[in-house]
Amino acid sequence: MVRRVVVGFVALAVAGLALLAPARESQADEFAGPTAAQLKARAGGCETQLSNGKYAHDSGGTRSVAVCRSGDAVHWTADFDIDCDGQRTTQCNENTDPSFQPNTSWNQSDGRPLNSAGLPFIVVPLSSSIWNYASAGIGGATVAAVVYGDKVAYAVVGDQGPTGIIGEGSYKLAQQLGINPNPSSGGVSGAVVTYILFPGVSAVPIENQTDAISKGEAAASAFVNSTQTCASTNLDFTAYPALQAGSTGGAVRAAQCLLGGTNEPSGTFDAATTDAVKAFQARVGLPADGLIGAKTWTALLSAGDQPTIRNGSTGTAVRRLQRSLTAALGRTVIIDSQFGPVTETAAKDYQRTRALVVDGVVGPVTWSALQAGK
Repeated sequence: MVRRVVVGFVALAVAGLALLAPARESQADEFAGPTAAQLKARAGGCETQLSNGKYAHDSGGTRSVAVCRSGDAVHWTADFDIDCDGQRTTQCNENTDPSFQPNTSWNQSDGRPLNSAGLPFIVVPLSSSIWNYASAGIGGATVAAVVYGDKVAYAVVGDQGPTGIIGEGSYKLAQQLGINPNPSSGGVSGAVVTYILFPGVSAVPIENQTDAISKGEAAASAFVNSTQTCASTNLDFTAYPALQAGSTGGAVRAAQCLLGGTNEPSGTFDAATTDAVKAFQARVGLPADGLIGAKTWTALLSAGDQPTIRNGSTGTAVRRLQRSLTAALGRTVIIDSQFGPVTETAAKDYQRTRALVVDGVVGPVTWSALQAGK
């Protein structure tokens, strides 16, 4: 993986001198907080998008990563690039890392830069028009839970990176997650790492890993156990994934809310969810197999009244249409409640492929087709 260049700034040291607290070498062995699956399920949706737009994984890449707030946590899911900046060590120096910088945005309590090879920390993008992390109550030493596969590691915010990209952590954090930490060839691609930050929760001092783990486990437990209602559940996705018994996450919560019968979606596709899906499918005339695929998503998302809307229309009906077209066509239709040219094109494509009158006007006939899962 091509390593991103991290912009480091030396910050004022925390007043006072403290010895580095002993850390747990293997967080997985002694982990007492939520599991990786629980954390990913709770952070699976985007209750409130904080970023004004989205970030790319790497410079020049597609901007696909939103910064979200769910409950009291701020989170995003991205790749993992290696930050090897800070103190010179055997693992991190000019010879091992062509982009090495001998400083970090925040220093440890003795005034020295952080030690990427010894301290698990994450990188936040520099403040920009996309997002200002400080406005979300985040700063140096803010504690974070980072999830990759079935592993959870606790880290602190320790450095800043370029304004347009996101998804980076220290050499030590990569090691703890089982990711290749080599600054030149390591890291992992794809939206596979979940970063969950807890505003107002900080390790004291920043290099105290034991404090970060203790506080992180408590904050993560509170996050997982916090109640999420259908009123705060995100229904807007760039794609609606196939779901079945055993699936977890934000998409399951969305489906459970659309199915009705609960105001506190669990995010776990259990037996009760399967029964509810079968009942809904039978009601709209779809095969009652208990699986949520494109047709069932389309019917769920489009359910409701059937107003006539067209280019220039706005409001909740337009948003409902945009969601259902995203599911029906299998491609992202911008969900912004504004019926513009992109939505009109999508509506015409749907009408054409379903042998309907192709005029881009969505009235009772088009709504009925959507609500039947066609």
